[in-house]
Amino acid sequence: MINGRDKMDTVLPLLLIFVIALLTKNNLLAAAAAIVFFLKLMRLTRFFPLVQVRGIEAGLLLLTVALLIPFANGEVTLKELIHSIFSPLGMLAIVGGLLGAYLNSQGLDFLAVQPSIIPGVLLGVMVSVSFFGGVSVGPIMAAGIAALLAKLFLR
Repeated sequence: MINGRDKMDTVLPLLLIFVIALLTKNNLLAAAAAIVFFLKLMRLTRFFPLVQVRGIEAGLLLLTVALLIPFANGEVTLKELIHSIFSPLGMLAIVGGLLGAYLNSQGLDFLAVQPSIIPGVLLGVMVSVSFFGGVSVGPIMAAGIAALLAKLFLR
């Protein structure tokens, strides 16, 4: 049985994240905090491991589906695809994809072994969304950059 103090220690951070996300107009983070808060309040914590393991996969799947829609609706043709890949911008996009995928893998690994960075990553994302026009799709990338910075500066 969870006592009141332990429950406050787990619920209060979620409420704080939710309120800050609302104040900083980070709707995705606010919705995520609300969902986790709801699962906790409804004592549906048995789903936490499933969501934690498969949530990233589901999110990436939906993001990838959204990125493929221009192919399906004809906005990007095969000719444009081939031309794009071999153009200077296309080559840079390939390099960007390589770097992004590598940094994302480093971010996932870093979050797994160093979950204490999560508040810093969330705070950085919230500040970026609020003040710099950032988009809240990059917490894994942010963790990857943090991993890279840690390797460079915290040896």
